[in-house]
Amino acid sequence: MLTALKSFQKNVYSQNGEDGLIQEILTRISKKHALNKWCVEFGAWDGVYLSNTCRLIREEGYSAVLLEGDSQKIKQLEANFPQANVHKLCEFVSVDGEKTLENLLAKTPIPHDFDFLSVDIDGMDYYVLESFNAYKPKIICIEFNPTIPNILDFVQPRDFSIKQGSSASALVRLANSKGYALVEATQCNVLFVRQDLIDCVTDGRVHLQDVNLPGNHPQFIFAGFDGTILSNKTEIRLPWHSISVPMSQLQFLPEALRTYRLDYTSSQAEAFIKLLGIMPRVKTEPGV
Repeated sequence: MLTALKSFQKNVYSQNGEDGLIQEILTRISKKHALNKWCVEFGAWDGVYLSNTCRLIREEGYSAVLLEGDSQKIKQLEANFPQANVHKLCEFVSVDGEKTLENLLAKTPIPHDFDFLSVDIDGMDYYVLESFNAYKPKIICIEFNPTIPNILDFVQPRDFSIKQGSSASALVRLANSKGYALVEATQCNVLFVRQDLIDCVTDGRVHLQDVNLPGNHPQFIFAGFDGTILSNKTEIRLPWHSISVPMSQLQFLPEALRTYRLDYTSSQAEAFIKLLGIMPRVKTEPGV
């Protein structure tokens, strides 16, 4: 019986215990399959800050391809990793054309079955993985939006200017279609192992609801008969802006009109019609 991966979470450079998980998964794979000691991080920053590959490079002697589009961060990355076996690419990756991740990797000597891939670009992660076919890394770690519940398959629009993120369940579906199985989740990353290696890592199928526990408690928004917007929670968190918005701030109808419509007085009915007139984007239904 294999020990649950969750117990191996630890940070050396990573944010949410990924360093320990990656180390343990690689250890389990190495007992039956040779590792080539190559890794890739896309969205690498300076190569150190919250990095999922820095420990592999510095402590285990990994060769790497580190991609970062920010010209200032790439200077820091080059200073942090001057060695020739760490390939530093200042590139913004696309999902088609010459700048796809696999086309950029083709410019380096990295093997097609390299050990570990980390994708963290705050939005288009799903589409980068979707377009990634020529290489088959043993482990994939990819960011998801942890505010989206496990039951929801959500994929943000295919646009690099949009930074919403996609749900863990959408990434699980996509990874499964590419021959990868879920093995663990952290606060904002899901980890997959190539299907032909999965028996080395887990005793059986891993379910998202068992490894991403916060995702089992979704926030529901619904309407009362009186037009009040209701929720099972008192606020909506916007974690990337470090604020929480009380549900009281998300009401469309003013308090004076939050009454069952058939009970409206004539003045309330008149005010309601006027409100609709100044809110042209509100979709009205038959009978209004």
